[in-house]
Amino acid sequence: AEAMAEFGIMSLSPLERWCRLYRAGGADALRPRPKGRPRGSAAKPRERTREQELEERCRRLETEVAYLKKLRALVERDGL
Repeated sequence: AEAMAEFGIMSLSPLERWCRLYRAGGADALRPRPKGRPRGSAAKPRERTREQELEERCRRLETEVAYLKKLRALVERDGL
């Protein structure tokens, strides 16, 4: 009760949890832990195969052709 009053702890449950952590792991157990996924845990991207490179190039070229067709249609429509 004295510690709760001194440190402004309103509920008994956080104090009990802290005591349990301290008994189990010492002062280090009370230090804040970094949030989120640890750095370097992301999977390394695999090298692309020649087939994957060609498929990507084909998609890029198809997109470019579609863009140019749309541009040509707009230019013809507006008579520029």
